[in-house]
Amino acid sequence: MMHSDEIPADKAACARHLVAEYGNRLYETAIRLCGKDADAEDYVFRTLERAIDRIDKFKGRSSIFTWLYEIMVNLMRTDARRKAANALTFPGKLPECEDPRPNAGATLDAKTEAATVRAAIQELSTPLRAAMVLRYYEDMTVPEIARVLSVPEGTVMRRLHDAKKIIRGKIERMIRPEVSSK
Repeated sequence: MMHSDEIPADKAACARHLVAEYGNRLYETAIRLCGKDADAEDYVFRTLERAIDRIDKFKGRSSIFTWLYEIMVNLMRTDARRKAANALTFPGKLPECEDPRPNAGATLDAKTEAATVRAAIQELSTPLRAAMVLRYYEDMTVPEIARVLSVPEGTVMRRLHDAKKIIRGKIERMIRPEVSSK
């Protein structure tokens, strides 16, 4: 764990250190959370910018890594609220569209299975996706995730359980599509 006395004093050195040490990990998590390269790059930039501006507020109660993820998740949460406030609503029912994706078939190889899991994670709601990414891609503990997401540990455990159940169902439907049609 890096403590505040290990952070470079001047902002330029601090920026270089944070980018070199955490830039790639932040980007990987951002891409998993939001799914788009441009958005991920924007979140990493904004996270590092905010961290550099507020580095004097870092108290060393957690790792720098956890603190940066907390900043990034808060930025994403704020953006999601803004999008929801400006969301379009459609009166009436939308027309039915046929799913253009091909049938997954009876079995999945490891590469296809990994892609299926990643796609299923992308389809989760933001709270469930954030919990899954932080736990299984960033290897954070439940208490760390609770701190980053500003929710109780029980909520994190419920989100992880719900997310795994949803992903399991999606994979099951891809492997055995005849089950989902009954």
